This record gives sequence, structure tokens and C-alpha cells, in this order.
Amino acid sequence: MKTWIRAAMALALTVSAGFAAADTPAEAKAMLAEAHALVVSKGLDGAAADFNAGGKWKHPKAYVVLVNFDGGTLLAHADNPKLAGKSFLEARDASGKAFVQETIANVKSSGESLVDYRWANPTTKKIDNGHLMARRVPGKEAYVAVGYWE
Repeated sequence: MKTWIRAAMALALTVSAGFAAADTPAEAKAMLAEAHALVVSKGLDGAAADFNAGGKWKHPKAYVVLVNFDGGTLLAHADNPKLAGKSFLEARDASGKAFVQETIANVKSSGESLVDYRWANPTTKKIDNGHLMARRVPGKEAYVAVGYWE
């Protein structure tokens, strides 16, 4: 019986470790679904407060942002809450891409977006390949997104 319990525990740890090490796009998609649900339930202000507090909305390879279409203003940035209130509409990545404008255009037309960009990775402090997976906030001129690194 003890052998069976040990084997079951070992299997459970192996399976859960596999889920914890899921590829970043899958983790980002799950994180975005949860962030989107929070915005829908708490509204922009309530969700922004939660996102700006960091916690589960900030990871070494992913973070949540909440952006208003008007001016590309960040309402929340889980990795750097000091950026809340600043416009990123004219922001360009290391290759000159206006990734916030592209995200807004995509979200306005289809309700969601996936935009690649090159930006300083806060962990490595080097220019890195990032991705912004976004979804429109229903009834609002805003999107919630997860930025994640390769």
C-alpha cells in the first residue's frame, strides 16, 4: 500500500510539474482569460488596482497591462505600476514598430490581438522578443493584455 501511495504521489508531482512548465503562450493565454474575467467582473478601475498591485499578475516572463484606446494610456501595468497614466500610443519597439497602435487597431477590428515586439526585457535587461496577447474589454474602449517573453 505504501509503495502504491508513493508511486501515485510521484506521478502527481511529475504531472503537476509538467503543467507548471507549460509553454509560455499557453500560460499567457490562461493568464489573459483570468485577467479578462477580472476586468469584466470588477470594471476598469477595480481591475486596474489589482493589476497594479502585481502579485499573481506579474511573473518573470509575463505581466498584465490594461490600456485605454484613447491615447493608448496605460491604466495598469503589473510589472511597472509607475507607468499607469502614461500614454504609449506613440511607443515604438527596438525595430521601430508602433506595437500599441497595432494592438489597438487589431482589438478594435476583431476583439483580440497578438503582436510581436522587441523591447528591453526587465529580467535580462537586454532587447528581447516579446509578444502582446490582447482582448477587448466588453463595452469599453480598452483592452487587457498579457505581455510575455520568449
